[in-house]
Amino acid sequence: MVEPLDYLHLQMRLEGKQVFNEYLIRQVEVVPGENVPLMLIAQLASGERIVYYDESLSSEFLKELAATIIGIEFPAIYPLFAVLKKQRLQFDVGHYKTYMFPSIPVNDRYVYCLSKDDKKVKAFGFNDFAEQVYVIEREGNVISACVSTRENDKCGEAWVYTAPEYRNQGLAQKVVNTWAESLMRAGKVPFYSHKLDNVGCANLARKLGLQPGFEEISMTRG
Repeated sequence: MVEPLDYLHLQMRLEGKQVFNEYLIRQVEVVPGENVPLMLIAQLASGERIVYYDESLSSEFLKELAATIIGIEFPAIYPLFAVLKKQRLQFDVGHYKTYMFPSIPVNDRYVYCLSKDDKKVKAFGFNDFAEQVYVIEREGNVISACVSTRENDKCGEAWVYTAPEYRNQGLAQKVVNTWAESLMRAGKVPFYSHKLDNVGCANLARKLGLQPGFEEISMTRG
């Protein structure tokens, strides 16, 4: 079992970020849509709080942020906003939850793997992600699929979608489990995450029996 903190670092590496000097982060690889956050605050499932800062921030600003966060109860981070605004920084806030697969899932015989270049995958709109796409078909058309939206030699992050008319039939669980089983057999760590307010994704995590790894709040330059 991968520990939640290791899980956090794996996810950050997948986003092209790397921790150094214990609490600073930098972008070490260009990943579309990803930038180093001004601050990243993670609450692990154990209750431990982890905080990382953009390496470009001044030492005095870092001290002020660190002093402010001491008295904050996650996820009530509003006092930090005043500190950031005092520096005239424009920022966006994202709140996410990430889960761990407690064991190797059982794949499903109705799910099979297609190449992203397959015409049925292209028609479903899943051809811009990883090479292997795990799908369920009906009448020659993909109706549910899971793919790694990002993947490296260590881990992969799930992206799943089911056509609206086929939802609430357990199809998403089947494709996600088969995707995760494939990654774990290859020695990689699968993870599933979503914005905190995405009720549908939270319900899927519950149905899959996933274990909470951490919640993360990131503040990125706006």
